[in-house]
Amino acid sequence: MATWKELLHPGDAKDFFARRPLPPFNPNTRSYSRANARWLAELSRLVYRQDAEETDTPPQPTQTQLLEKAGCTRRRFFLSRKTHTQAMLLEFDTTVPFAVLVFRGTEQDIKDFVTDLTVGRLRHSDGKIDTHAGFTRALDSVWEGVAEVLGRLRRPVFYTGHSLGAALATLAAARIAPTALYTFGSPRVGDDEFVATLRHMDGSIHRVVHGQDIVTTLPPEELGFRHAGEPQTLEARAARSLQDRLLGWARPPRSLSDHAPVNYVDKT
Repeated sequence: MATWKELLHPGDAKDFFARRPLPPFNPNTRSYSRANARWLAELSRLVYRQDAEETDTPPQPTQTQLLEKAGCTRRRFFLSRKTHTQAMLLEFDTTVPFAVLVFRGTEQDIKDFVTDLTVGRLRHSDGKIDTHAGFTRALDSVWEGVAEVLGRLRRPVFYTGHSLGAALATLAAARIAPTALYTFGSPRVGDDEFVATLRHMDGSIHRVVHGQDIVTTLPPEELGFRHAGEPQTLEARAARSLQDRLLGWARPPRSLSDHAPVNYVDKT
């Protein structure tokens, strides 16, 4: 089971790209690829690590250095201080060059909590597309820069993110379609009409769900929210180790532990 630190402060990890071998990324497929999912899960964890744009004393090695060691260039970092929204655009100059747009999920910041909790109201009766108000506002706060960069890309681009980052990646896919969308522990983002706007991406929306991850059940369907894409289910470990049982009081409950980015990295 994940620790509280792995759940709440994933960017503090010291084992990026080291927990398991990463096979070559396949930029030529829109279908679900376990190799691609492994890469994108790790990038969705690494985006939580702060770099020079956010702090004068970034953790070492820096996010940029870790990415360069993994063979990619951090081309652009997007930051809205108003909503505390972050994303990064990465470019890989492999045999077939490709790019990855990664959105950061919820941190221990009041602005992120406000984003998550500002659900808004789905109207249902007027035929308009309704989406989660907080998520939409957060994406709007960085969208101008994101859209400008995406408009100049001439290579396959994959969108990804964990938790709140997954929600933002899904909203972005409805505005400018990527080659494929991979989300990890995503909450629901919009209503039936919103999901319908993504039907042209059938077969390229990969919603990865680990075990009993509680965030994937929110906001409730009773409020009109729906998921986009078919789930790719990762089975959580059925039995807890002796260490887990002894330290159970000091670890998150299973429904929260299953949401930790490190579990998505280990199970894809």
